Amino acid sequence: MDLIKRRNAKTSDRGIYLQDKELLQTVFTPGTNYKYIMDVKNRKLIILSSVDSCDNTVSKRATKEGMLKPVLDIRCKETLSAFKGCEYLQVSIYEEQVIVEGFIEEALIKATKGETKELYSKTGTITDIRNLLKVKQIASAVLSKTELRKVVGASIEQLSFDLFTEVDTSGVKTAKVIEIQSAIEHLSIPLKITSLFSASGIFDAAFEAEGFEICFALEKEIDACRTYEYNFKKKVTQTDINDFDLDRIKKSPIMIAGSPCQGLSNSNRYTNFLDNPNNLLIKKFIEAVLANDNCKIWVIENVPQLLTAGNGKFANEIKEALREFEVVSDVLCAADFGSAQLRERAIMIGSKVGKVTLPSPTHMPHQYKTVREAFTGLHSSIPNQCDISKHEETTMELIRHIPPGGNIKNIPEGIRPKGVHSNQYKRLKWDEPAITIVNPRKAMILHPEEDRILSVRECGRLFGVPDTFSFLGSLSSKQQMIANAVPMELGKAIARVIKSAIKNWNIKWRQVAPV
Repeated sequence: MDLIKRRNAKTSDRGIYLQDKELLQTVFTPGTNYKYIMDVKNRKLIILSSVDSCDNTVSKRATKEGMLKPVLDIRCKETLSAFKGCEYLQVSIYEEQVIVEGFIEEALIKATKGETKELYSKTGTITDIRNLLKVKQIASAVLSKTELRKVVGASIEQLSFDLFTEVDTSGVKTAKVIEIQSAIEHLSIPLKITSLFSASGIFDAAFEAEGFEICFALEKEIDACRTYEYNFKKKVTQTDINDFDLDRIKKSPIMIAGSPCQGLSNSNRYTNFLDNPNNLLIKKFIEAVLANDNCKIWVIENVPQLLTAGNGKFANEIKEALREFEVVSDVLCAADFGSAQLRERAIMIGSKVGKVTLPSPTHMPHQYKTVREAFTGLHSSIPNQCDISKHEETTMELIRHIPPGGNIKNIPEGIRPKGVHSNQYKRLKWDEPAITIVNPRKAMILHPEEDRILSVRECGRLFGVPDTFSFLGSLSSKQQMIANAVPMELGKAIARVIKSAIKNWNIKWRQVAPV
């Protein structure tokens, strides 16, 4: 947890009033609801988000000078009583919480407030008052903001602390007390994601469409990064994860990855699949999860063989490496969730918030979306529709032999390419879902009636990618980007079950620890 700023604050019977520009780096959001937990014995205060609209609401206001600054205005009597008798207050602003601490002077000769301020200014904003004066801490208020949201632009907020109280049998109001460590451990989990091996961001886009926020994305390929940044309007860390310090990865509570791996053969000559250099990126993702103490849920999507390699040994190695998480896994077909593509992907989800139930199919085979439905309304002015490989005449001759639903076996033996998969030169059928879309140029995946391979946009339609999402870079890069994607419909289904699990967790702990 990084410290953003530390400074002294004035004590006052009226309250504690904080307005630091550094609070713009925090995640207080106007309009959200919140409630409080007060640990009277230890004089600590913590804020929890709430889904109850009857609870307090974060408001916002402007200063007289017209400046917009975040403001924390603490005035409730119960909170102020915790700081009664304090001679110094110290404010520490962190990325995920604000701490106000109260101190009394232990030395016989006290420094004046001006001298204390001067000491802070000389030593910088990170200095602890305990390094400047001989003091004793007697109070502490912890304002947690893990579950709150990032401030948009220059908006400001004001939090007025009005603790929930209850009346005891004597008619005296007392703050409700719960065990503070339990409160900290069960803070609401925000829908924030760290994405590794992000590619062009189709998997991330599915999560964003369901209300998640991508806080960090890492990708090696430059054209994929350009595409990601163009469509998401946010920076991507463009690097090889093998050369990147895992401690620099944003520690979001949710981590997702579609890491490539090639060492999936049952004839794997290594004792463990995770020791195979071809699976190094899977191992890197595991290391990234383990380096993130804040991780509550992770997701891996990959080829179906991830779960079957070594009769399940590879999957078991992943589960053992991440044994602190409850793991579910299965192979899911995108067409079952509304995609126009019979693409199967292995999905593994690890959770510390209770078992996440994998999504159930929403479409039966007779309801599958067809290629015709996916291509409806396509025209040349839609981005990437004209991104199509040009074929030489010898290739065109091969293509002309393929009927709808046909493949390389329809090409006469005398001119048929040798040693290729049956899905090579596969021509799609209008009224059926597409086969698994790989790189359309390498596999020669053909349009249902035109003698050519699919365009990048046509592939995008088969992945459920909106036409507003543009692929940038060379034609070969665009074709490979779409081949590496997760169908949007499948990604959204996964996002929804994770969102549901987090919502249930957050509601559960709000009910267990009311104030």
